[in-house]
Amino acid sequence: MIDPRRNRVLHSGSGHSLNLILGRILLTVILSILGCWTVYYCWPQRSIRYESYTYSDKEAHRLRFYPKAQYAYGMRAWFQQQPDRAIWFFRKAVSQNVLFLDAWLRLSETEASMGYGEKAKEILIFTTNMTDKVFRWKWSQMLLARELDMQKRFYHDMNYLLSHKALQQNALQLLHTHFEGDAAAVVSVLDPAHLAVYLNWLMQWSMIDESLVVWFVMSESLEPNKEIALRYVHFLLNHKRVSASIDIWQKYAGSEVLTNPGFEKDITGQGFDWRYWGEKEGKWGLKRVNTECAEGGYALKITFNGKENISFQHLFQIIPVNPKEKYRLTYAWKSTDITTDQGLFVEIYGYDDQGLYRTSPMITGTHGWRENSIEFKIPGSCHAVVLRLRRQPSKRFDSKIKGMVWIDDFRLEKIKRNTQTTGVGKKEHFQKS
Repeated sequence: MIDPRRNRVLHSGSGHSLNLILGRILLTVILSILGCWTVYYCWPQRSIRYESYTYSDKEAHRLRFYPKAQYAYGMRAWFQQQPDRAIWFFRKAVSQNVLFLDAWLRLSETEASMGYGEKAKEILIFTTNMTDKVFRWKWSQMLLARELDMQKRFYHDMNYLLSHKALQQNALQLLHTHFEGDAAAVVSVLDPAHLAVYLNWLMQWSMIDESLVVWFVMSESLEPNKEIALRYVHFLLNHKRVSASIDIWQKYAGSEVLTNPGFEKDITGQGFDWRYWGEKEGKWGLKRVNTECAEGGYALKITFNGKENISFQHLFQIIPVNPKEKYRLTYAWKSTDITTDQGLFVEIYGYDDQGLYRTSPMITGTHGWRENSIEFKIPGSCHAVVLRLRRQPSKRFDSKIKGMVWIDDFRLEKIKRNTQTTGVGKKEHFQKS
């Protein structure tokens, strides 16, 4: 006899296996459909990722749901001078992705080119409201605002870029060009905090007259810091704007005639301070020392190592003077074993006028502390002179200079009576060597 319970178990097992098979078939069908759909959906992504478009009408229709593809088609139409078609694609792109800012900005630019200025402005306002504190699109928005004559927006974005120290060179170049080089107009739209940046940019491009306009406004609106002021003096002086540089130097450096005459402070190399450049090959050396001084706590020591017939002109200072005045320069010096017939000497020549040249006696051999002086009269068009320490090459067989010189305690005073020059030298036009 057949056990009915066994039949029920077998029947139940068969039904379970059938359901399992049907479930697997259904899952396979679903996964196949999903796979086909994934391939269908993702295959266009390959073209989008690698931007390998054929730019056909068929492909444009197939990629109609992909905003990046529509944007690419719009850009192609724009470059092919088809603004109507470009507008259509840009609108499709933003309709698929309302946060697609690049497409919005291109749409605004294209609308403007078609003469739809109000639409373009509305789009730009929409994008700036969304991204007012975002740097990513600020440059494009600024350019568009300038094109649409939205001046307030243009200046706002310009100051935003400058405040974030982003694209400063490009931004200032654009603003300067926008106002056709009128520095006063540029200053009128810049935040006061950005005047120093603009001044540095003008100095970089050697725009002297424009920089004077900016400096005047800076001085009126806020107190420029000392570092900026001294850098600006250096710039003006290098461009022979002596009078303007003197006023600023005296205010910020506190020096009226000679600067750091006894080398009591570090040499800055700026403006009316001492300037020098060093020797990298060890043929000579120059440094402040506090062991042997004529006065105060420091002097300057120059050491020659006997390796070369040196033409020395590496230490100088530009000094402000008054035209047609007579001056006496006095200084202290000592030397040890200075060889050759050509030693160090001090020379004075006009900085902004070549009608002056005087020299001091030459320093050779070994001597204790002494004083030398040079008297000279300033030409009528001269406002600054150069004080320079020199050594000319020797023409003798034993021409390689060796030894040490200390200099200290420079003093400059006006003289009212007509006296003979105590220094040795002759008046001639100075030629830089």
